Amino acid sequence: MSFRPVAPDRVDKPLPIWRLFVGRTASNPLVGWPHSAFEQPYWYRRVFTIRYHLINDPDAIGRIFLDNAANYEKPPLVRRILGGLVGEGLLTAEGAAWREQRRLMAPAFTPGAVADFAPLFSTCAVQACQRWAAGPIDVAAEAVRTTAAIISRALFSDEPSLTSDEAADHMHAALAAASEYRLGVMIGAPWLDRSSVARRGAVGRRYILGRLAAFIERRRSDPDPPPDFMTRLLSAFGQDRTADAAAKLALDNAVTFYIAGHETTANAIAWTLYLLSEDQAAQARAASDPVFLRQVIEEAMRLYPPAPRIDRVALADDELCGHRIRKGDTVSVWPWVVHRHGRLWREPDLFDPENFNEAARAGRHRFQYLPFGAGPRVCIGAQFAMTEAMTILADWLAGWRFLPDRSRTVFPRAEVTLRPDGGLHLWIEPRKAA
Repeated sequence: MSFRPVAPDRVDKPLPIWRLFVGRTASNPLVGWPHSAFEQPYWYRRVFTIRYHLINDPDAIGRIFLDNAANYEKPPLVRRILGGLVGEGLLTAEGAAWREQRRLMAPAFTPGAVADFAPLFSTCAVQACQRWAAGPIDVAAEAVRTTAAIISRALFSDEPSLTSDEAADHMHAALAAASEYRLGVMIGAPWLDRSSVARRGAVGRRYILGRLAAFIERRRSDPDPPPDFMTRLLSAFGQDRTADAAAKLALDNAVTFYIAGHETTANAIAWTLYLLSEDQAAQARAASDPVFLRQVIEEAMRLYPPAPRIDRVALADDELCGHRIRKGDTVSVWPWVVHRHGRLWREPDLFDPENFNEAARAGRHRFQYLPFGAGPRVCIGAQFAMTEAMTILADWLAGWRFLPDRSRTVFPRAEVTLRPDGGLHLWIEPRKAA
C-alpha cells in the first residue's frame, strides 16, 4: 500500500501558545502539530495556568484509563465546554453518577440488543442508496442522514425532528463551537466569546436542546409510550428522582446519544469510503469480503479516530513516562497522534488495512489503538457503531463503486468528533455497470 491519506502538514517546532487561539489552529486543533509529537512518548506544555502532559506511551495510557483510572477524571474545563450541550449525561458525569447511568443504559447495548437492530441498519442503508444516481455525491452528508435515521428509529421511535438536514447543520454548529480554542472558554468568561463559530454554536445548541426537550415532554405526557430507549430511561431515572429531575437527566443523555449515536459512526463511514475510493483494489475486495471490510473500517478509525483527543485531570500525584504528574495537572491522550506515532506503527501515515489482520492484532499493545476510548469508560455504543458501519458499508459497496472527485478537496477537522471539513465529495457509479 502506498496511498498517503490527507492530513495537515506538520511543523518543525511547537507553535507559541498564542497561536492556539488564532487562525486555523483555533478552529481545527489538528493543524500545527510538530513532527516531534509523533516521535516521542511524552511531551509537556504549559497553557496559561494549565500544566499539560501529552501521553503517547501505551503503558502510560493503560495506567491513565485502567490501572489507575480512579485518579484521572474529565477536567473541569472539558465538563464546562461540553456541559452546555450534553449537561450531566453519561459523557460528562463522574463517580457514582456515571456508574448509575452506565448501569441503566447497558441493557440497550448488549450483543443481543445490537443484533436485534441489524435489520434496521440494512433497511436504512438500502433506503439511502435508492435515492442515488451516478455522479457526484457528498458521502459524509449521506452517512449522517442514514445514521440519524437509524438512531432516531432505534432509540427515539422515529422522531422526525432529529433526521432533517437542518438538524444535522445545527448539530455540526454546536460541535464546532464546543471544540474551538477560545480564550473565554479557557478562563471561564464565556461573555468574551463573540466569534461567528460561537454564535452559530449557540443557535445550534438551542435548536437541538429545544427539539429533544419537546420530544421528552411529549413522551412524558403519553399515556401509552412506546417501550423504547427513552421510555426506559425516563422510568429508570424516575425511580429515585422527581419527575422533572428524571426528565432533565433523560434530556442530557438524549443529546449525548443523539450526537454520539450517529455523528461518530457517520464520520467513520465517510472516511472509510474516502480511503477505498483511492484504492480500487481494496474497494473491490471489501465489497465481497466482510473480514477485510472490517479491517478497512478499523484502519479508517486509526487514521481518522472518531474522538481525536481524550483529556483527564489528575486527582493526586502520579508518575507517567518517568515524569511527575502533580495533582491538578491535565494529561491528554490524542488518538490522532497515538494512531500515527512512528514508534508504534509501521508507515503510520499510509493506508494499510493489513494493520488489522490477525497477526498484526496479536502483536499490538492493547492501548495503542483507541477508536472508542479505553478502560471502564470505553464507549458503551462501540459494538452498536461497528455493526452499524459494517452493515451500511456492505450494502452500499454491494451496489455502488466510489471514485475520487478531484474537483473537491478533502481535509479532516477536529471538533468533539473528527469529521471531513465541508463534507466528503466522491463520484459514484453502479457497481454492475462498472
